[in-house]
Amino acid sequence: MKSLLSTTTLPSMDEELSEVASFLCFFADELKLGICPEQAYKFALGKYNGPLKSLFVEGARQLVIGAQPLTQVLKSIAGSLNSLNSTYLLQLSCKFLEKDSMKAGRILLSMVRTLEENSNLIRKRNHLLRAKNLKTKILSLATSLILGYVAALTPLFAMLFLIRQQNIGQITIGLNFSPLAFWPAIVSFFFIGILTAYQLTEFTEGESSWAMLFISALIFIITFLLTRSLLAILIW
Repeated sequence: MKSLLSTTTLPSMDEELSEVASFLCFFADELKLGICPEQAYKFALGKYNGPLKSLFVEGARQLVIGAQPLTQVLKSIAGSLNSLNSTYLLQLSCKFLEKDSMKAGRILLSMVRTLEENSNLIRKRNHLLRAKNLKTKILSLATSLILGYVAALTPLFAMLFLIRQQNIGQITIGLNFSPLAFWPAIVSFFFIGILTAYQLTEFTEGESSWAMLFISALIFIITFLLTRSLLAILIW
């Protein structure tokens, strides 16, 4: 049976667990009515239409043609799955069925509902994390852009500061607008920008902190050069 089931295209592990839980929910509903496990399995199969349908259909075929016990069928299906949680859920179902089928139905239904609640909480958490990561990336890139802009305007800020102390004509002639004259401030802005991006991505468990560092550095440099060029055109 395992070789036959291995040809089935299975969904992702999260979807797989959800589908197994969905089938077991139908199965548990039938068991609670006092139906024998084998018949309950067939009735549940009639209600289930998910991507694992062919896998459970093969299980039903083994029940009838192969005359295998249901617990063995469920264990074989469990061995064909990718998710450890799905496998554990089916194996646990086998243990319940070996004792009392009606009680197994109640326990399975309770367990599946708890699993669904936990899955919903996990999905909400993942959604919040993705939203937070997106906000962090936007904030990181915006910080690098602003700091690049401020770094390029450093000579202008220096000129405005000196206006209050000297003659404007003397300032325009004497002030050096070369970036080398203000390299400590420019380098400081640059490292503040890229390190902020790196640390924010690390704190929010981003996909790639180094990638964000590189992108932030690139944005800073481009913003600095463009602002610098525009400033030179406006002043001169």
